[in-house]
Amino acid sequence: MTDRVPAEVALPVAGLFGAASGAVVYYVLRPEWFPALATAATYAGAAYFYLAFDIPLLGTHVEFADRTDRLGYAVGLFGVSVGPLALAASAGLSTAAVTGTIVWQLGLVAFFLLSATAAHRRS
Repeated sequence: MTDRVPAEVALPVAGLFGAASGAVVYYVLRPEWFPALATAATYAGAAYFYLAFDIPLLGTHVEFADRTDRLGYAVGLFGVSVGPLALAASAGLSTAAVTGTIVWQLGLVAFFLLSATAAHRRS
């Protein structure tokens, strides 16, 4: 936790990362501003917490000791994982739209995990 980046540096760097993420979605996957903006904002938020709190991206963020709790978490995580695919298939979206949705959802999950870990560290 010694590699924490000061907030005045983390915020602009996170903003640049978000802008780059949004640009990739716009120019490679879906040339629509709304999904690109949503992706940019999500990834900027996740990047900020990653940088400002020195949280390992692949570290353990959620642990359950009870077997029933772990099973409930696994079932919910499965639903979160396949949800965008099911939604995209039922809506008849193109491959680029499906890929864009999955890219956004990965950022969403990262944002929630990193921000919750940061909040717990702050308190």
